[in-house]
Amino acid sequence: MSTTHPQVVVGLLVYNGEKYLAETIESILAQTLTDFTLVIGDNASTDSTEDICRRYAAQDSRIVYQRHPENVGASGNHNIVFQPGNAPYFKWASHDDLLAPDYLRRCVELLDQNPSVGVAHCRSYQIDETGHLLGNLDYEVRLTSSSPSQRLWRMLWAGYLPEVHGVMRSHLIKNTKLFRGFPGDDRSFLSEMLMQSDVGYVEDYLFSRRDHADSFCRIADQTSRQSFYNPKAKRSARTVGLIKLREYVLDVLRHPMSASERLACLTIVVEWGIRRGLEMVTNSGEKFGQRLREEFSLAQSMNPHQPETSSELL
Repeated sequence: MSTTHPQVVVGLLVYNGEKYLAETIESILAQTLTDFTLVIGDNASTDSTEDICRRYAAQDSRIVYQRHPENVGASGNHNIVFQPGNAPYFKWASHDDLLAPDYLRRCVELLDQNPSVGVAHCRSYQIDETGHLLGNLDYEVRLTSSSPSQRLWRMLWAGYLPEVHGVMRSHLIKNTKLFRGFPGDDRSFLSEMLMQSDVGYVEDYLFSRRDHADSFCRIADQTSRQSFYNPKAKRSARTVGLIKLREYVLDVLRHPMSASERLACLTIVVEWGIRRGLEMVTNSGEKFGQRLREEFSLAQSMNPHQPETSSELL
């Protein structure tokens, strides 16, 4: 990586992404904030991904291309490309999502102006494999709150977490365990960020999440989901649930917070574990979380121009 210190490091994750990769790289290189380094982690792709990456790296000195000798899984790739150096901000990027030109600039401005905010993101579109608009993600639960326990509670019951793709303070990421190699470890990582800081949102649509046949969210069986995160690990769905519960508890105990907030966080985690355990045993789906998301969506539709920030909605 360059001896200079960019303002932002973007870690781009890719595995066999030839269909969308070039468009994603172009959207990053087109940012109006130009002081960034792009680290591309190629997870031993077998298609033309390597050729695409090397072509762009030869054209732009801000790009660092790294090809892994074997598939280390999505979790391992996340951890490898986390190379912030002395850059104050870092962002993970998927090979198939798109950034509007002002995305980095607006998120960095938000972080610069709000010291209590550790993760900055924006309103998000959802697009299909051809780039056509499917809708937006305004119905998702916003994680912002002055209380760490409320931020944790919201994260546990949210559906999709676009905040994982936000711009983050590098020093806060260094305080986490990063990604841990089990399905849903992005939630465990994000929970650690939320225990340390608030989340801020740019009120413009500057991020597009692509939904297509090869998306992770389309993977149904547990074995394939585990392989996506860590191809060498073998875990049952029930074991993963227990691992998540244990990690949440350990993280609550590890991060500095007031005694009252620590107790509140532990209570919330135990409640989540009981509810999700019962839903799994009874095969009833995520009814509780779905109801909360519907309530949030209704509140948003009634007042779309004033995003909810109160911890009392949910």
